[in-house]
Amino acid sequence: MARKTKHRERLIMSDVNDFKNAVKLVALLQLTLEHMDTLKGTKIYKQRIKNQMSTLEKSIELTLSGPVRQLDNTDENLFNRIQDNIDTILDMDTDELSMLKVAVEEIR
Repeated sequence: MARKTKHRERLIMSDVNDFKNAVKLVALLQLTLEHMDTLKGTKIYKQRIKNQMSTLEKSIELTLSGPVRQLDNTDENLFNRIQDNIDTILDMDTDELSMLKVAVEEIR
């Protein structure tokens, strides 16, 4: 009986970790998607890159639509906090971005 309980606990922890990793991936992909918009219309945004980014953007949007909707339905506050943090990161300059790890480690 104890063996089944430990196995069940491991499965639950695995599900929790999988969910956390999925939330991180959704946030990173959303950040990537939003930041890609900043390159549109620049010299870097040439035909080949434009096509690749357009394809990637469509793929990310398709991939994210379900998980983002599910996350929003599961915990709207978590989703909003993540979106606020994505916006904060997008507004950072390179100096602030380089200090991000230090700031987070101080909070931990």
